[in-house]
Amino acid sequence: MVYHIGVNCGFFVEINYMVNAMLYCLARRIRFQLYSDDANFSTGIGWKEYFLPFCEEVHEPFHQRYNFHRLPSWRRIIKLCKHQKSVSPIAWKLKSAMKTALGHLVAFLTYKEYVLLGQDVFSDPDRHYYIPELGINDSYIDTYGIMARMIWNLQPDILHQKNVYKRKLNFPSIFDGIHIRGGDKVTETELISGKRIMQVLNHMDKACVFILTDDYRQYQDLQANYPHVHFLTLCQPDERGYLHKAFSQKSSQSKHEAIVRLIISVDLLLHSRSFVGSITTGPSVFVMKLRADDPSVCAVDCPKEILASSLSLTIDARAAISKSNIQNVRSSFFPE
Repeated sequence: MVYHIGVNCGFFVEINYMVNAMLYCLARRIRFQLYSDDANFSTGIGWKEYFLPFCEEVHEPFHQRYNFHRLPSWRRIIKLCKHQKSVSPIAWKLKSAMKTALGHLVAFLTYKEYVLLGQDVFSDPDRHYYIPELGINDSYIDTYGIMARMIWNLQPDILHQKNVYKRKLNFPSIFDGIHIRGGDKVTETELISGKRIMQVLNHMDKACVFILTDDYRQYQDLQANYPHVHFLTLCQPDERGYLHKAFSQKSSQSKHEAIVRLIISVDLLLHSRSFVGSITTGPSVFVMKLRADDPSVCAVDCPKEILASSLSLTIDARAAISKSNIQNVRSSFFPE
């Protein structure tokens, strides 16, 4: 299988899809290879721009056109047609199906063997993974964490930049972490305020709180509302929420710097004493999947007892859970 990363989604959604593809291949003893030459988070180098390589990469350019993410189910397509009052989603899926068939043919002619593409992969969160070569005999969420940590190896220059930021901000050895999302996320689900997240964190010792956010105003608001808390962030003063279309049009240098700060921020959150995020945002879901067994990791919009199972659901399903739980989050996590 050749997996194409960096197609048309946010950074951590792309990584999530890739890890699921790796699990798909491991469970079925399929050889996994990567195509990242045109990754939307890269400036032309691909995966190795930020991370150490973990598998063989291929560079055949046909992957740009024929290798993409799995398409929505027909049930989802019909719902989209009803919502949009148009048959265009059906036409889009049929066109993509034809591209997939042609892509398989081109891949076979290129590699002289049958090759799976990204759209052939599906997630199987109910599967138990038994991979003795890697010492794995675990559930989906545990296996996901193992594999994600295997590939999460930052390049030396990224690690150096992380240390530069830590010295610049006088980072303490013990800190708590939160994630607040803004920007175009409002098109998928209701945005959750920093105050709501801090209400959950208020039940924990919070001498220092690191904030991953795409909107500097969130950092300013928390500083004003919680003067007794020491807040840190890598968000820049001119950032006013992540907009995917605008990000795609940034210069290569600006895009690289933004992705580096995002990666370093998430790496810090993977080592924070506690973490509070949302099940509707890619970075939060990634952190919570890798720290699923950590009792100090909470979602502001999902009860702890169903958090692990919720993380593997679609964004629509997670958004529904988030909406139904956000009003009662404090009593769900910390009953009086």
